[in-house]
Order: sequence, then C-alpha cells, then structure tokens
Amino acid sequence: MQTEEFKIERMLAHPGFDHVVHGLAGGFQAFQQGAPRLASQFSTQQRWLMSHAALARHYRGFAAGRPGISRRLFVEDALTHRIASRNTAAAFFDESLKYGIILPTKAGGGSDAMLVTPAPAVLCALSEWHQAHLAALDALDGGDRSVRLREAEAALLPRMQPAVADGLLASPTICAPGPDYAVFASVDEGGSLMDRLIAGLDIATARNEEKAVTNVTSVSALARPLNLSRTHAGRTLSAAIALGSLGWTGTPGRSPIWLSRGFRTGYARMQAAKITIIGEAFEHATASVGDATLTAAAAARAARPERNSPAC
Repeated sequence: MQTEEFKIERMLAHPGFDHVVHGLAGGFQAFQQGAPRLASQFSTQQRWLMSHAALARHYRGFAAGRPGISRRLFVEDALTHRIASRNTAAAFFDESLKYGIILPTKAGGGSDAMLVTPAPAVLCALSEWHQAHLAALDALDGGDRSVRLREAEAALLPRMQPAVADGLLASPTICAPGPDYAVFASVDEGGSLMDRLIAGLDIATARNEEKAVTNVTSVSALARPLNLSRTHAGRTLSAAIALGSLGWTGTPGRSPIWLSRGFRTGYARMQAAKITIIGEAFEHATASVGDATLTAAAAARAARPERNSPAC
C-alpha cells in the first residue's frame, strides 16, 4: 500500500505540477476577492479543519436522517481531533452563526440544543473547492473528474466530503505542516497571503531558482486586497523572513519579495496532499454510487436551467 509521502513525492515530481499549484493559488485568490467574508471565516488552518469536520458531520447526519449540527457536537469534534480548545471552537461556532455561515434549523433549550446547517453559500464554495482540486488532478493525467463531479454533484458531494475530511484530519502533512507553511497558516488570512505570494511568481522561471522573485513589491500592496492592516501583514512577513522563507530583493518594502525553495515546496506539498485525498475520495464516491445513478444525476442536471455555479 502506497504511503501518503510516496503519493506526495510522486505528484511533486510531475513536470507540470508547478503550473497546477500556481493555478490553484490564483483560483484561491480569486475566491477570496469574490467572497471575502466567507473566505475570512476559514482563513486559518484551525478554522479550516474545524469547518471540514463540521461539514462531514452535516453530510453524515443528513444521510442518517438526522440533519443539523449542535454547538455541543461541533465543539466535541474539535476536541476529539485536537484541532482547538473548547472555548476557541465555541467562539468559532458563535461567530459563524452571527455572520450567517451556518443557519439555525431548530431552536429551544439554549444554544447547545440549537441545530444548524451550512448556508447555501458554504455548500456552493465547498463544491467549487472540490472541483478546483479535481481539475488540478485532471490537468496532470488528462482526466475528467471535475466535469463528472459538476454533472452529478448531488449524488457525489455528500459521499465525498466525509471521506475528504477524514483524510485531511488524518494526514500528517495537513495537520503538522513545516514551519515555512505553519507561520502563515496560524494567523488570520495567512492562507490568503500565501496564495497571493505564490500566484505572484513567474512560474516559467521559478522552478530552478533558490530564491524565486514575485511581483509583490510592498506590504501595503499585499495587505490591501485582503482588507488586512499593514501591521498584521508586515508582522507575518517578518516572522517568515526570520525563518528564511522569503525576503526582499532590495530595500525592504520597496522591492520585489522572493520566496525560498523551501517555502515553495512546503506550499506545493500541502496542495499535493489535498489533491491526493480529494482524488481518492472522488474515486470511492463514484464507485459507491454506481454508473446508473451517475448517469441519472447528470441527465437531471442537464435538464435544469444553467446556473452560474453548480452548487448555487
């Protein structure tokens, strides 16, 4: 049986993987700009993992005829997987409810008894997120997984997401990233900062460079599109500079930023791990659904009016 490390290294060795990673970073950046409030809710590694655990519970509960997630179960999942403390998980749940990321379906008996479900915009974003990673895998081997998910989303996504969440939460690469990645992943909008830096590379020349130069030339230019303070962005960059992950090619704050090979590799390893997990979940979901169900789901979708997004 192939290990996670073997699968990641094989993907990293693919000659087209740099372009795939660059494309993913650009796509993540575009999503952040299009839905900043939603993106901000999942802007740290901790929040992102709590969200995946909750979405897995949502789909499993729905399949069992018990739709809805309680605050108590949300917090228990965070504690079980050692993602966050009780207080941190409860605060994230309350914040998600406040901003309409989750919506109440049943009230009574206090906040712990309330049942919630993900807002439609969250499920829309989840579908697009899965499709983006499957499209990246398709770009490597010429597959059509992204299209197949779009055509049969209603049948596949409820089966995929629990498996994806389980894979993410069990992955050492995902849950214990290296310091180059972790210094960003632990702060607000840190993931978006990384996406912007990677998207700013000239991918045609970056592969063989120890210090690959980006088109980011100031802290303000990096922070402004993300609605971050210059202080917050600058503090995060300073921590990364102290690790040797990146630096300025000339005068700090007035010259292009370079990214170390270690930083770029850490980011690429994270993408490879996600793509592998999502690809395997897709294969298992399609096998469990069966060709007849997929064909019927695709036909039903084709008969509906076209929408801007398959999940909206």
